[in-house]
Amino acid sequence: MSAEDIGEKVKAKKAELKALKSKLEGMKGEKHDLEHLGEAEGASGAKDLGAKIQWRKTLKGHFGKVYAMHWAGDSQSVVSASQDGKLIIWNAETTMKTSAIPLRSSWVMTCAFERKANMHVACGGLDNLCSVYNLESQAPMRAKCELSAHDGYLSCVRFIDDKSIVTSSGDSTCILWDMASGEAVSTFTDHTGDAMSLSLSPTDPNMFVSASCDATTKVWDTRQANATHTFAGHESDINSVAFMPNGYSFGTGSGDSSCRLF
Repeated sequence: MSAEDIGEKVKAKKAELKALKSKLEGMKGEKHDLEHLGEAEGASGAKDLGAKIQWRKTLKGHFGKVYAMHWAGDSQSVVSASQDGKLIIWNAETTMKTSAIPLRSSWVMTCAFERKANMHVACGGLDNLCSVYNLESQAPMRAKCELSAHDGYLSCVRFIDDKSIVTSSGDSTCILWDMASGEAVSTFTDHTGDAMSLSLSPTDPNMFVSASCDATTKVWDTRQANATHTFAGHESDINSVAFMPNGYSFGTGSGDSSCRLF
């Protein structure tokens, strides 16, 4: 047997070993998840959905880390933001790209789809700007407006409608914007740490909740300067927050390794 034949056999065995190792890691992960499901409080009646949850689609087109995505209101289009310096609008059903928007800054951290008319997207990040794009614009697409008032990175952006938008920032504030004028309508300043995430109420267009590194979440009425409610309980930064569909509760995710419902 020649040295070349031996090399090919070794290469094949290494590939086989790598595949077996990957399969073993997957089995260990599934076992770990099932073991810890039983440890969760109130999980005794939970159903194992492992066999029902399947990988359906893959959207390929980015060449850098994808930091955010957001569904349109039609439940078919989706926007993704990547550090390759592009926003991509996808048809999730066909997996085809419908638009690719070049960004002035590749350091994007958040993106959003306007969910009523589905004709605007927005993004922001380490450039401290919220850039809004009209999807009816001709390519190459340029920002319809750039909202500038934050002194820190943009952590989250969400459209209230096709005229108003809310942002949260590392400068500890949230801002309500008027897109037509490009001006800040209200600035919400009660947080004492980076504002990391926000979620709009699904039932009240004047209400949103924000999460912060000050370990609190705050509920706001956009017609008032101060928060209407403050919720504590986490022991570390709160990195994500989302309203329940009924608008009466919300959930949070924190650096203290817990999720809480309020």
